[in-house]
Amino acid sequence: MIVIGTFISLILTQIFADVLDGIHRSQNRHMSALMVLGNIESFAVSLEKQSEKMGRNDTVGRWFLAQPLAYLDTMSLEELDKLINEALNMNFINRDRTAEKIFESTIDTWDNMDNVAFIDNAGQCFSQMNSVEVFWNDWVKETKNIANEIAGNSDQYPGTSIPSKYMHNEEMRHRMARIHDWRCWMGYVADFMRYLNKQNMQVIGVSDKELDAFIKDLADITEKEQGGHEGRPMSTDYYTPQLNLDSLNTMPPILLQ
Repeated sequence: MIVIGTFISLILTQIFADVLDGIHRSQNRHMSALMVLGNIESFAVSLEKQSEKMGRNDTVGRWFLAQPLAYLDTMSLEELDKLINEALNMNFINRDRTAEKIFESTIDTWDNMDNVAFIDNAGQCFSQMNSVEVFWNDWVKETKNIANEIAGNSDQYPGTSIPSKYMHNEEMRHRMARIHDWRCWMGYVADFMRYLNKQNMQVIGVSDKELDAFIKDLADITEKEQGGHEGRPMSTDYYTPQLNLDSLNTMPPILLQ
């Protein structure tokens, strides 16, 4: 009887250990899923902010393109410098790939759990995110290279100042005209990321409330690790009020506040 009792005890202990291990693995999968979903949502937010900021580039750029080149050649360098910076100051996309690496390292686990839909959607999101990052950063880099080429060899380009020389250059004008397209495109990609992420949340069983709480907790942890935001300069504090075409048409002169 003692042998039988010991044998049953061992079996129950193993079953209990397996159950705990299963719960632990399930919790890890859920946490990994939250990291993936949170990363995709954060990327969508960053694209939205980039798109909003580019409204400023687009407005000033369209004003530049509407002006006769002869008129731009008569404007003061101070006026042109402020305006050209408004039009061409665009940021690179730099995103955290930690969640993507975790996703890639656990694909077999998701596959074994019959989460093919999650793998497909999350994989499509990360692929799209990578493509957007590479394309946009290349485009911004090429635009800056063209500007640097003109500025560094100004005697080879027509115009009375560096900013006016930019506008005499057809490639630079073409790129300035495309800012509107890229702004709209980023807004579309952000919404498309959210569309796929909603499907991911349904497959995994994550609610909007749970994801929002996870993202907030992650932001709080990051803030504590960085010592909080007190006294920390924020880029948004340095943005000037957005210009519009009506105010730009009062030129010259216009001093940006």
